[in-house]
Amino acid sequence: MRLPLRSLLLAAGCALALPALADDTYGAPMPEGRPLAAGALLAEAEAHAGQTLKVEGRITEVCQAKGCWVMLDAGNGAGIRVKTAHRFFLPKDARGTAVVHGEFKAVELSEAQAAHFAEDGNTAARPGREWQIVATSIVVSP
Repeated sequence: MRLPLRSLLLAAGCALALPALADDTYGAPMPEGRPLAAGALLAEAEAHAGQTLKVEGRITEVCQAKGCWVMLDAGNGAGIRVKTAHRFFLPKDARGTAVVHGEFKAVELSEAQAAHFAEDGNTAARPGREWQIVATSIVVSP
């Protein structure tokens, strides 16, 4: 009788050690509605500039200083920087898919800003125009 009880306890302990597969929400609650794919948004970026919208993409990089920005893959080596404006922070090891709600806009990065992002872990940061979303809510799915 000891062996089955020990096996049961071992199995229960292993189950408790598994990571949760739930989505994590940062910032405000996510509004209802379907998100646009990051690649589709970037393909029509000018038409959506200045709009508050919901976007979905794979996280490729995270700010390693504070977790105050992430990069979403928009395909073909392009990305969209999602900034939290220091209202909330994401884990520095955040991975998976993110759904983001916020204002989409074009930003001209100075050499100093690009260098700052590079220091924080953004390997592709370059001076010049980039597309950003200033997020009010981010949901990360594993």
